[in-house]
Amino acid sequence: MSFYTSLTGLNAATAQLGVTSNNIANVSTTGFKRSRTDFGDIFATSPLQKASATIGQGVSLKRVVQEFGQGNMMFSSNTLDLAISGDGFFPLKSQDGFQDIFTRNGVFMMNDQYNVVNSAGQRLMAASVDSSGKANLDDMNVLTIPQKTTGMAKQTSKVSLGLNFPADAEVITKEFNRNDPESYNKSTALTVYDAGGNSYLASVYYVKTQNASQETPNNKWQTYVYVGDKLVNASLQQATNSVGEEMYVNKYGELKAKSDFKTPEEIAELNSSFSKKTIKFALDDLTDVRTSQPATVVAGLASDLGTGSNDGIDFANYEKLNKSDLLWNQGSSAVTYGLKYSGLTSADEVSVTFGPAGAPVEVKVPSIDGVPPTAQDVANALNINASFASSYVAQAASKVTMEGIEFGDPAATTDFSSFTMTVAGKTFSISDLSPSAATLSGLAAELQSRLRSEDHGSTDLSVTVSESGTELLIKDAQGRKLTGVALSQNSSSDAVPPTAYVETVGELKITAIDPNVSATDIEDSFALTQGSSSSVGDTPEITTTLNATQYPRFTATYTVDGTAPYKAVLGTGSNEVTITTESTETVSDFVAKLNANDKFSISYLAELTDDSTGIVITAKDPSTTAASAITNNLVLTDSANAEFVTAAGPTVGIAAPSAFAGKKSIDDLKNLFSVNVDNSIDSVTVGLDHLIDTMANLPSTTSKKLSGTQIAAELTNVIARQYGDEKPFNFSTVGTPTFFVQLTRSDKTTLDSLPIDLSTHGDLHNEDLVREVQKQIDDDSTYSGKITVSYDTQNQKLVFTPADNAKVTVSSDQTAMDLADPLIQGVNDSSVGLKLAPSVSTSPFKPLNEQRYGMKVEYDAVKQTFVFKSGTTGDNSGLSITSIRPGSLATQSSKGLGMTGDPANYVVTPSTVDALRGIESTAAVLSGNPLAVNVDNNFSVDETNNQFVVSVNGITGTVVVPPKDTYTLGTFMEALQDGINGLQGPTKNGLTPDSVNGVKVSYDADSNALQFTTGTASTDSYIKVTGDARWGLDGLDAQFGTTTTWIKPTAFKDEKGATVYIDGFGEESSTATGFETLPAWSPVYFDKGELTFDTAGNLVSPKQGAQLDTVYLPNGKGALTINIDYAKSTQFASPFSVLSQSQDGAPEGDLVGLAIADDGLVSASFSNGAQKSLGKVVLVNFSNPSGLRQIGDTNYYKTSDSGVPKYGEAGSAGFGTVRSGATERANVDLTQELVDLITEQRNFQANAKAMETSTSMTQTIIQIRN
Repeated sequence: MSFYTSLTGLNAATAQLGVTSNNIANVSTTGFKRSRTDFGDIFATSPLQKASATIGQGVSLKRVVQEFGQGNMMFSSNTLDLAISGDGFFPLKSQDGFQDIFTRNGVFMMNDQYNVVNSAGQRLMAASVDSSGKANLDDMNVLTIPQKTTGMAKQTSKVSLGLNFPADAEVITKEFNRNDPESYNKSTALTVYDAGGNSYLASVYYVKTQNASQETPNNKWQTYVYVGDKLVNASLQQATNSVGEEMYVNKYGELKAKSDFKTPEEIAELNSSFSKKTIKFALDDLTDVRTSQPATVVAGLASDLGTGSNDGIDFANYEKLNKSDLLWNQGSSAVTYGLKYSGLTSADEVSVTFGPAGAPVEVKVPSIDGVPPTAQDVANALNINASFASSYVAQAASKVTMEGIEFGDPAATTDFSSFTMTVAGKTFSISDLSPSAATLSGLAAELQSRLRSEDHGSTDLSVTVSESGTELLIKDAQGRKLTGVALSQNSSSDAVPPTAYVETVGELKITAIDPNVSATDIEDSFALTQGSSSSVGDTPEITTTLNATQYPRFTATYTVDGTAPYKAVLGTGSNEVTITTESTETVSDFVAKLNANDKFSISYLAELTDDSTGIVITAKDPSTTAASAITNNLVLTDSANAEFVTAAGPTVGIAAPSAFAGKKSIDDLKNLFSVNVDNSIDSVTVGLDHLIDTMANLPSTTSKKLSGTQIAAELTNVIARQYGDEKPFNFSTVGTPTFFVQLTRSDKTTLDSLPIDLSTHGDLHNEDLVREVQKQIDDDSTYSGKITVSYDTQNQKLVFTPADNAKVTVSSDQTAMDLADPLIQGVNDSSVGLKLAPSVSTSPFKPLNEQRYGMKVEYDAVKQTFVFKSGTTGDNSGLSITSIRPGSLATQSSKGLGMTGDPANYVVTPSTVDALRGIESTAAVLSGNPLAVNVDNNFSVDETNNQFVVSVNGITGTVVVPPKDTYTLGTFMEALQDGINGLQGPTKNGLTPDSVNGVKVSYDADSNALQFTTGTASTDSYIKVTGDARWGLDGLDAQFGTTTTWIKPTAFKDEKGATVYIDGFGEESSTATGFETLPAWSPVYFDKGELTFDTAGNLVSPKQGAQLDTVYLPNGKGALTINIDYAKSTQFASPFSVLSQSQDGAPEGDLVGLAIADDGLVSASFSNGAQKSLGKVVLVNFSNPSGLRQIGDTNYYKTSDSGVPKYGEAGSAGFGTVRSGATERANVDLTQELVDLITEQRNFQANAKAMETSTSMTQTIIQIRN
């Protein structure tokens, strides 16, 4: 048995030697894992055998086990050489693809199909990866390394060009031609690619088109792009701001980026514009800068208005007399028509027809609210008819006749004590009648004077003695209703008051303006009809009364003795006019020639005598004083040069009073026109009749003529005053009497104080205040004529000027008048001026929402026209001039306002669609320093801090806020604001002074300061306020307003000059179809292909690149859409240079690099710059790697002992990492193997010795037997 036991030992030693020899043999095999032998003893026994006495039967080889310890790394230059550092195996597929193989041998290469394989052709498996490089372990594929990209060519879409354009480059105006180098400055070229990777040469040509200037402070270059030989047009590109936001423009040229629309209303306004067709606007075309304008009306020709001193409108030539009466006094004729008032239906109307038979004019006056028209209605309708007013004047005066008046016996001026009459609802009460004579004419003069005084100085009321000499006729030229007429006699007199008061109604008087139109001519020219009578059904009869002139014309008779030719010499010297006939012409022909001569016909009318032997010459001028005035100015001679014999004519004339010659009526200055500014609810009516009184008060040496410029200034101030915030004087709560006036004569005697009571007169303008105070003074017989009252508009004082070196004292018992210390002329006031300003607590004449500021009338001396302007600028402004009174100063072309022409030309409405006048200008705003008072509490104002020096638009004055201890911030600001708006300039030459209107005083809580804002808004607006430091108003600079400017967007035109449109999809359109009006906001565009640089050389636009139209490539290779980014381009004073150049396109690429990361990610790099993740080399691990079955070439199969393969990413838990460019050497320790060889040798020798011993023993035994 020992022999066999030793034999097992020899076998074991041999096996171990074999394993060690194998390890040593594979010491250089990549990925080889050393083996080791596991042995077990052989021990056999039977169940009944004693175990302790049993001997083992040797050793047996149990298994050969591989040790999967880490081998050393050996680096190489082959990227596909892979080594695993740590646990794991490379997964492989057999060539037939059916068998999974695992290895640590990472020596790989590519086969002819570019699969990664080992030397045996077994293919390396890899997992697919997502964009982040994460492996999909469920998708394992053979790792393939493509040598070229497929479908990875990139079409060029963006080109980046960083260029320096020379600042001193010449502007080229020559038409561009790429074949003509003189038509462009510079060019560049680069390669671009289509989607298939095909390359094309792109050339860009640069033409400088503009140098920077003051008007256009930018330099411009035009670019032309060619791809191959094909010109690529620049595409439509919306302008952007510096951060790339698209820009929009409104009709005023205001630019906004999309982010600038913040409020819901603004956003909605922008959104509503997107779908609308609009006009194309180019950013570079927004250059039509305009100044915002007010609504403006330009009147017609207004000539002969000169400078005022030697030409212009002479207001001394106007009489305070109604036009009808003035014409009558100047010699005109009239016709009076008696209209009916009873028995008419509500539908009745009055029709007036006049004019030549061939072109009659009809004026119909309808009933109003069921009431038939009155004579006054007819007169008003006629007077506003231009055809009528050019030749006639209509008057429907109201009249009351006082019958049966008798003075006492003896007659005395005190026979009648008082008179009462109500005029249009206002009662005039006159007491203490004191006529100059105890006669009806004396009484008439007294009543007329006192009535006109009560009627604010108007001359419409007149009192005359009737033709019978026993009656007094009261007439109102305005036609106002006269009621309650009563003349009372003195109780101590036996005078007889009127026994009857007879009202005359329905009289319509038509007076010819031409004094040479007779009453008969008037009657023949007019036809009046009144509606059918409701009682009898016929047409009421209108009575007609001819009012022939009271001043018939003088005539002269020239007797003809000689023969023709005849000659007339009119005038003398430079004014001489000669009129001659032929020798064959008759006297009748001579008369015709005289009347045909313009200069003759102006002054005279020639007629044949009844026997045709003479000529009657009638003077047309009513003021001609005698027939001799005719014969002295006109000489008629015959062929022998003998003068015709002259004599007084058949008519003995009466010369019209010279005092009325050439005069004009106050009616020509009244109610000239109505103005409506910015759609106010009520218009204001403008007249200049007040100038008659103000001019009359000027010194006789002062010219009463006003130039066009002066008239314009007066109209400006009249309109401003009516539309402004003027507050009335109102003394209803002051107490009575309001104040006292006392006169001290030059001889030191003092008159009794005269009480002035204003408590019952309601709201008063300053002129009303002056008139009423003056009236009360003049109504007192003691004071009449001794004091003249006026109002100092600049200092806001009621001024009393005494006559004859007398002195005036003003006092009052009323606290509100602040006259505890009376005003005494020469003591505490250099001139007696009672400080009076409108009450703060009263409302202005014009409601706040109706007030308008800054209206202006100008006279254009060059074009000789009046120009009317609204106060505000912009398209929201409006101006309407209506009710222009025909036949008045308004429509006069010579020395008038020239307001003729189409009435539509006098209306300018706000523009809601088109941009016409721009935007609203800004007012002057003055902000004070912080207030030094607590505005949350009451505070005091005293005489040390209550004065404010204010300048507004050229008007300077001092505002005095009344001292008080109980001011709140609101009441203080109101008092200060009212004081400022009450300021007026000085009265110059009787004209209406400039006034301050619309200044607003507010409080800025953030700065704790007062803020002053002018009512006007323009560069002429100006405000400066100086006051005590307590109010923060010391040391403030003046502030000015601004007249805004705007840009009129210019429509883009195509090469044919047609307007280009942008449809709702943002595409260009050459047709206006679908375009209605401009939307609120329209996109604005860059000029196609244009580069813009500022003067510093920086690129202004396009900062987001220049977009090109799509270019279609030849042979159907596709299309290119390119954006060229010039963001890095400059324009400096250096030569043209390419600073940078790139494009984002690429062709298909060849493999130029391969990288395998530690986590197994395989990335390929290609010549076109593309990089691609091809997959990830994953590792496989087993629960028992020793259970793998080795199949050679360091490859293994899985077995049931090894367990199921587990796939995982390199570097993850349980898996080693992959090292590219390295291989894993065998993990055999050669030294250890050599030691093992020695051990194995010794084992073998020992077992052999045992066998030898066993054999020897056996031999001995055999020998014993033998």
